[in-house]
Amino acid sequence: MRHIRGIQKGIGRLRSRTIEEELSYARTSVRRWWWEYLRLSKDYWLICKTSSSINNPRTTDEGMRWLYRKFGDIYSVDFDTWYERTGSRIFREQVQLPKVIEVANNLSNLAEERDGKLLVEIPLSLSQATINRQINRLLKQHIDKRPTNKLETSKSEFPINPVLYRLPTLQKMHEVWCLHRELIARPVALSEAIDKYSTKGDLFRIGKALRLSPANESPAEDPFIHHKRLNIMRATVSRYLSRANMLISNVEVGKFPVFKKVSSTERFSKRQRESHIELEKLWWDLDLSSTLSGTKVKDAKKIVYSWYGSK
Repeated sequence: MRHIRGIQKGIGRLRSRTIEEELSYARTSVRRWWWEYLRLSKDYWLICKTSSSINNPRTTDEGMRWLYRKFGDIYSVDFDTWYERTGSRIFREQVQLPKVIEVANNLSNLAEERDGKLLVEIPLSLSQATINRQINRLLKQHIDKRPTNKLETSKSEFPINPVLYRLPTLQKMHEVWCLHRELIARPVALSEAIDKYSTKGDLFRIGKALRLSPANESPAEDPFIHHKRLNIMRATVSRYLSRANMLISNVEVGKFPVFKKVSSTERFSKRQRESHIELEKLWWDLDLSSTLSGTKVKDAKKIVYSWYGSK
């Protein structure tokens, strides 16, 4: 008898025969981006670097302690290794999907729980087309009781937020955040930024390198149009960055993808914060770009544009 793995929602296939098959779908799924965005959390990285064991997370935040016990150290292994060891288990549905069954003549196998179910009688003398048509008519009468998104029925410890999301958009926001980290956040944090004008220029640089607004990439002879294009590109980058930061804030509390503000909370004691001072410098040495983006972020760092400065 072939073993069928647990149910996985959000990877493009509910059931897989082997971990290799499941992983082939998970690598480019929203679950992959869940992992990628959690890696962008500096607080989570600090917990991973300072915790001696999975059962003793070094944080005062109970939510982050729970999260670390589930996800573990995601920086010491690649996605494939992490998913095989941990991801498949924590993302798995905790209950089996309900099934359509034939009710016994004596009703002995009729489920006691009636919520969310419809009991029908099907005359077998009807044609299959007629049966299908009449069942569909009944279902339409109860459409308000059916979930509008199948992810809403998830029983995973980490259900995917049932919103409309597009994987290319999640990837683009991730790339913007990583490039902003390298070109702006890092120099500012390490006191290496030249001046505020250089960071404004780098906002445009990010947008052009990642093709966020092609119509505003080229300079214009008219100063008004020129500055308008600059501002539109900078605003576009800032919008992508803001949404990426919201994704990070929510993934830190075990929700993804969610675009809403999360109240800030103190996650470390004063003593822990003091011990992080030197350690935090190492944070800026990490390459957090996703392998799904190839060398896009690295290549974009090398591009310099000269026209956005003072015109």
